[in-house]
Amino acid sequence: MSWIMIVLLLVASFLILVPLFSYLSARRLVGKKIEGDLSDAVSGNRAIYFYSENCSPCRRMTPIIDRLAEKHEGIGKVDVRADPETTRRFNIRATPTLVLIKEGVVIDIALGAKTESQLESLLRKLA
Repeated sequence: MSWIMIVLLLVASFLILVPLFSYLSARRLVGKKIEGDLSDAVSGNRAIYFYSENCSPCRRMTPIIDRLAEKHEGIGKVDVRADPETTRRFNIRATPTLVLIKEGVVIDIALGAKTESQLESLLRKLA
């Protein structure tokens, strides 16, 4: 096997493993109760949207979240650069990420950009 093939395989492996690590890291939070300083902020049914202003998918999704926040109660936004402590507490590794919390327990996490209809169906889980 040539060196070029080995390098290409290593790069391909890296490109596959990084998103997989982000996904698995987020999935570990599902089913866990939110405790500590954040428990008051996330009591009840909430959706918390983690975004970054430098993120292209976030720039497309943020206006959709803003429109949905006008229709639905309990949608919060967290800029990962402005609030790194909350980002660490929720183990957010990629943006955009939507965390659904029902009665203080994380019930679902959506990674990546979503359409308005996909977000509406996710928010129905909180009803």
